[in-house]
Amino acid sequence: MNLEKLSNRVSQELDTALSNDVPAAEREVILDIVRRAMLDASSRTHREMKETAVVCCGPEADLAHKIQEEMDSKRDMLISNLMAMR
Repeated sequence: MNLEKLSNRVSQELDTALSNDVPAAEREVILDIVRRAMLDASSRTHREMKETAVVCCGPEADLAHKIQEEMDSKRDMLISNLMAMR
């Protein structure tokens, strides 16, 4: 899933869907709300996947920790990329 492409597509679709009467400042607020919602959804999904990995690998805690570290690293990179798109 490429969130940058998805965010750009959603931004363009919102820009097209919003009437021209909406001021630029309000458009930016709406787009920011959508970006934050995408970030929240991504964070929740990440958290749920991490919990699942820990549960399924319970006896193999070392493997679960390695998976968790990798997921944390990817989440941090995703957050950095989304913040840079602001």
